[in-house]
Amino acid sequence: MLRPRERTTISPYFPVGGPVPAADLVGREPYLRRLVDRLEDGNHVIVAGPRRIGKTSIILEALRRLKRRGAHTGYVDCLGATDIRGLGERLADATLQNLSGVERSFEQAKAIASGMHPTVKVKYEHIELALQLARETNTQRFFEGALDLPHALAKRTGKRVVMVFDEFQAAGRLGPRVFDVMRTRFQAQRGVSYAFLGSEQGILEELFSEKGHAFYRFAVPLDLTDAGGHRFGIDPDDWLEYLRAKFAAKRLSIDDASVDRLLDATGGHPQDTMQVCAALYYLMRDSGARTVTPDFLEVAYEQAMRELERPFALHWSELGSHKYLQQVAKRIAHRAVLYAADGEGGSVPRPEVLRALAALQERGLAVRLGRGRYDFVEPMFGEYVRRLDEGLLATAIVPRR
Repeated sequence: MLRPRERTTISPYFPVGGPVPAADLVGREPYLRRLVDRLEDGNHVIVAGPRRIGKTSIILEALRRLKRRGAHTGYVDCLGATDIRGLGERLADATLQNLSGVERSFEQAKAIASGMHPTVKVKYEHIELALQLARETNTQRFFEGALDLPHALAKRTGKRVVMVFDEFQAAGRLGPRVFDVMRTRFQAQRGVSYAFLGSEQGILEELFSEKGHAFYRFAVPLDLTDAGGHRFGIDPDDWLEYLRAKFAAKRLSIDDASVDRLLDATGGHPQDTMQVCAALYYLMRDSGARTVTPDFLEVAYEQAMRELERPFALHWSELGSHKYLQQVAKRIAHRAVLYAADGEGGSVPRPEVLRALAALQERGLAVRLGRGRYDFVEPMFGEYVRRLDEGLLATAIVPRR
């Protein structure tokens, strides 16, 4: 039996709904090596790609590898911060943890700075870096001081510091000129590499690639979906190898044709494919079957669709608050002519269609395939929209919490 300190988190066999272990990052090894090398060499990078394809899992694994190579690392989720002071405190915590090994180390620094006893055992020299910052009452000066902490850590230890900002677009909503202030502090720092992630791909692209924006050309985009020309950057052969080994480890078998059918249904979308695989695995385990069949695949797909209905309904509800978005989304789902008249003889004005398409792309829901051709990033969301439009789903109303 493991002692409490030796216990490790046990992930589901086919992990869904959160960061996944390195062994389940299918087809990502070449990208990971490139990402780690760039960050270790001092480059700032954008981990680019649509939502729910594993960006956070990949960056967390990259941080683990960089830490093993001797770098200091930190991860900041911007989405949970409600103001710039909160964001600054998250950055301070991520920085100090490299010295103290304790989460929420900045709370201990604030306690010591105010003459109180810290709630956990922490050495003075581990939080000394932030004591002056902990006494700062001016919000703007506090934020700027927090932005300088990664550089102070690099200077003090002589080690490379790699800091990650996830859901980075959310930081810009915390106040005026937040991005300008961050760029000003970051660009003068030596010994620190920054990585940026976000689920609103269009906003990040605009922020880093268009003139006049604060982070214009500050970081190099490393696109997850641009590996070997494969959708989502994953070679189908990597899926085949992974799934055959994964099922074989449980004395189950899946043939090449079944893998092809599975990937056709999910489009190879990483999280949706895992969702179907999880349903398939438990279905076979519960039934005592040993070989994947088309019938098992069909039942597992329908189970995964039911599990995804809530997040899909949230997306759909959000689209309903903007004119024409649902109408254009239905046309994409049915692969219909985007500018044609609708069933009642009315047509959506071309400028409105273009605006709707841009909005769907900014949300990470749709992708342009070619001139006048678009598809959903998640084929299963496209299937959800088709069923909804054809009356095959009871409702698209978001369930009550």
